[in-house]
Amino acid sequence: MHARGLAMMAVDPRAIERLARGRDSALVTGTNGKTTTTYLLARALGDRVAHNYTGANMATGIVTAYADTDAPMAAMEVDELHFPSITRMVRPRVVVLLNLSRDQLSRSHEVTRVVRAWSETLAAADAMVVANCADPNVVAAVPEDRAVWFDPGLRWTDDALTCPRCGGLILWSDATWSCTCGLAMPRPSYRRDGSAVIGPDGVRRHVHLNLPGDFNIGNAVAALAAAEAMGVDASTALDRMSSVQSAFGRYLRYDIGGRPARLVLAKNPVGMRAALELVDDAQVLVGISADGVDGRDTSWLYDAPFESLAGRIVGATGKRRDDLALRLHIAGAQPKVDTDVHRLAAQLPEGELFLVGNYSNFILWRRESVWAA
Repeated sequence: MHARGLAMMAVDPRAIERLARGRDSALVTGTNGKTTTTYLLARALGDRVAHNYTGANMATGIVTAYADTDAPMAAMEVDELHFPSITRMVRPRVVVLLNLSRDQLSRSHEVTRVVRAWSETLAAADAMVVANCADPNVVAAVPEDRAVWFDPGLRWTDDALTCPRCGGLILWSDATWSCTCGLAMPRPSYRRDGSAVIGPDGVRRHVHLNLPGDFNIGNAVAALAAAEAMGVDASTALDRMSSVQSAFGRYLRYDIGGRPARLVLAKNPVGMRAALELVDDAQVLVGISADGVDGRDTSWLYDAPFESLAGRIVGATGKRRDDLALRLHIAGAQPKVDTDVHRLAAQLPEGELFLVGNYSNFILWRRESVWAA
C-alpha cells in the first residue's frame, strides 16, 4: 500500500484532491484513539465507505484508500501533524478532533505547535468540527461557530496545565476546566454517562461495544457525534458500531504459545495509562522498542503510571527492554526480561494476559500471532 501510494502521489501530487472530490468525507485526528474511532465511524456510516483501515494515516495511505473504492462517503484517520495538508486537499464535510498530548518525543512533543497548526487550518476550512470539549488544547483550536462538542468522560491534565491561549494556569475540577482569560470547557452536545451516551436530544442510549475499556466508549461518543453530523441517525449508528470487534488487530484475542492473550497498542504516556487501566489485575507483558516508528527516546516511560503494577511480576521485552525493566523496578514492579515473547509469557503467573506494546512490537506480534476463536 505504501509503495502504491507513493507512486500515485509522484504521478499526480493532487491525487487526493481529485479522488476526494464529490464525496462526503470525515477526517479523524488526535494523538490517541484515531484508528479505533475511525473504525467505529466507518462502520456507523454503512457499507459503502472509503476507509484507510490499516491505519496508514499520511498521504500515501489516504490516497490509496480513496483509490480503492468509488464509495460516496469516506472516514479517514489522519496523523495530527499531517492534518493541515490533508484537510486542504480533501475539503471534508466533518473533522473529528479527539485529543492532543505529547506523542513520541521525536515527533509531536510540542503540543502548542500542533494547536496553532490546527487553528489556522480550521479557520480556513468550512467543515463541521466534532471536538473534545474536555481537552483545552482542542478547544483552543476550534472555531466555535462550527463546533459540535463531545465529552468522552476522560481527563488527562498533564499536557493541559497551562492555557494554550494566554499561558495562565488551567483551573481543573472533576466536571470542568477554565482559565481566567475566558477560555473554558464548552457545554457538550454529546457526553458519556457511564456506559451510555446522552446526545443533543437528551436521550440516554446504551453503548454496546465489543471493544474493552472506558476509553473506547469515549471513542464511540466521538464517532456517534460525527455519524450524526454526516446524516446517520443515532440508533442506526450505535447499532452498526456494536459489530466492531477490533481495529486492525487492536484488542483481538489470540494464542501465544498455547496461552490466550489480548493485544493492546500503547505508544505514549496517555496510551499507556489507558492500557494499564484496561489490564486491571490481569497479567501483563510490555514490549518497548525505539525503532523509527516508535520514536528514539524512551524517557516518556517515566510519564506513564507504571506504579499501578507495583508488587506484580511484569514481562519486559522489545529492543529497549532494559530501559523498561528499570522503569518497572523504580515503579515497584518485579520485571522479568526476555527477548522471546513466547518464552516470557510462559514465565508469568496464570490468568488472563495482556500484551501491551508500542508500534514496532504491536506490529510484530500482530503479524506473527495466531488469532484465537
